[in-house]
Amino acid sequence: MKEHPFIYFLPFFLLLYAPPAHSCSCGGPYDTVFCQAVDAGRHIIRGKLVERTHPSFARVAVLENINRNIPHDTITIMGQDGVNCGENLYLLSEGAEYVLALIPLTGPDTLMLFGCSKNFYPISDGMVLGQIIPGLTNMAYETLRDNIADILACTFAGPSFVSEANRWNILAGWFSIQTGNGRLYTEIYRFQDTIQRNGQVYHKLWMTEDSVLQDWEYSGQAFREGPPGKVYKYLPQREEEELVYDFTLEPGEEIIYGGYNSGLFVSNVDFIQLPDGSLRRRMLISLGLDTISTVYWIEGIGSERSTFEPIGSFVLDAYIELLCYYQEEALLHVTDYADRLGGCYRVIVGTEEESNFISWEVFPNPATDVLSIVFRRPATVPLHLRLLNPLGQVVRAQRLPAFAERASWDVAGLAPGVYFVELLEEGKRVGGRKVVKH
Repeated sequence: MKEHPFIYFLPFFLLLYAPPAHSCSCGGPYDTVFCQAVDAGRHIIRGKLVERTHPSFARVAVLENINRNIPHDTITIMGQDGVNCGENLYLLSEGAEYVLALIPLTGPDTLMLFGCSKNFYPISDGMVLGQIIPGLTNMAYETLRDNIADILACTFAGPSFVSEANRWNILAGWFSIQTGNGRLYTEIYRFQDTIQRNGQVYHKLWMTEDSVLQDWEYSGQAFREGPPGKVYKYLPQREEEELVYDFTLEPGEEIIYGGYNSGLFVSNVDFIQLPDGSLRRRMLISLGLDTISTVYWIEGIGSERSTFEPIGSFVLDAYIELLCYYQEEALLHVTDYADRLGGCYRVIVGTEEESNFISWEVFPNPATDVLSIVFRRPATVPLHLRLLNPLGQVVRAQRLPAFAERASWDVAGLAPGVYFVELLEEGKRVGGRKVVKH
């Protein structure tokens, strides 16, 4: 029987490579992290398994070089389970495509794929399957190819939520379908400038209602990007930060805010393609374990409802709906709300935005310590005033007698941000104002 030439290299190779002391029955390519299993010295290709010539050998078509060049259209690869496991390639399927990390072996067109379940990753529907970097599972092939240096260094951050290149148009306000009363308007948000707190750098979130992007105001909110897929918000009241997004969660996992269970669960995960060709991870978030009430979170874009306070995604007291998302002023995502309303910038005033018999003002705006409400034309009936935070939670409330002319709240202890003053008459909302707390 003719011996394979590799047998003469085997004793020397075993001295250089000590395989792990565990079973040779590998579970697949999902047990290890690509960036920790593969280094920059490997030849990394997109390859298609043409045929298996032996349980331990196969011919592979080189479709594209990703890292270091292999100057051949077709190569022979050996191994998968490590030398001590018989180099069986049974986990690879003929006709399937993979990202393969290889080292030269015997001859210019023969390379080795070794390391139990470490050095190959299937490609399906344009996605590289497996854990690519800690906390990031599955990735568009083009993203892996174009960012291979950062990925091999385990530093790839994915699409950034906290970036000055991003802009969000959000529909805010209130509107009653029953009465036709209300006002809906567009708030535009972007990041600019930074602050430092507790050794961390946070990007300040600014907003405007100006369609030509003038007259920006600081919203009082600041965010930073953490490990891949995680976004933190600084809470000045507590002088600490809180995790507001984790785009790496998997179906069935619960979202945790401030160390507490939120009641929000990841129901499903898929990917959407944006107009620039990039793929973004999309998570379907549900209130509880059912999928009746749901909202989408999109990697780098955020929640399609209550984008900057995602824990309030299911608070329905007011509109906080994402209309459109831009990157470098290119429109990349349009929600169903924008489609229904006919654009990325909308102002809608109801037939009776508020009672014609009440004239009132809120000042100062922005407010710091005290927020005052003055009635220029007092109501002839008792009124109920409420101050709502971005989650739709009532943080201040006051009942006023008929003909009241003034009211005020101490707001010094409230966190900076956007609040809503709500005016009710006999339980019916008859007016609303937005106020910024500095």
